[in-house]
Amino acid sequence: MKLVFAAVATALLAASPAMAADDGGFYVGAGVGSFGVDVDGFSGDDTGFKVLGGWMFNKYIGGELEYIDGGTVEDSGFGIDTTALNASVKGNWPVTEQFDVYGKVGYFFWDADVDLFGDSSQEKNESGSDLSWGIGAGYDFTENFGIFGEWQWFQIEEADADMMSVGVVWKF
Repeated sequence: MKLVFAAVATALLAASPAMAADDGGFYVGAGVGSFGVDVDGFSGDDTGFKVLGGWMFNKYIGGELEYIDGGTVEDSGFGIDTTALNASVKGNWPVTEQFDVYGKVGYFFWDADVDLFGDSSQEKNESGSDLSWGIGAGYDFTENFGIFGEWQWFQIEEADADMMSVGVVWKF
């Protein structure tokens, strides 16, 4: 965890001279896609969604906060319902005026409800925090409105989870 905070602090300090530059600002958005979980013979996916907000300090670096609902992933008689907050540092590369690619690394604060169908005595709730990372691309139709597609990976204790999503972004 100290390594994550050190990386974030280093990135922010490196970007500080350029923070006054144009092409930064606040944005909000929403996305929908496939959320999958894979652990010890359990593998499944469901439709997930996210709402997000962020601040680009300049056109190259920013921070983002997401609320993610992974739906209920079901397999072999039980399901996992996951919700989370994901805080990330986002590195952006503007390929053209309208198209950019990015990567992000962050921390995933999750809550998972595990349900064995038909046996309420076997239900349990777990929560924790683990690393997250992702890649994506965005296209701006106007100065304020754009779309994005991204693939994110999350570690949830022993489970590997991922989300492939598309969405819209409104920039202020």
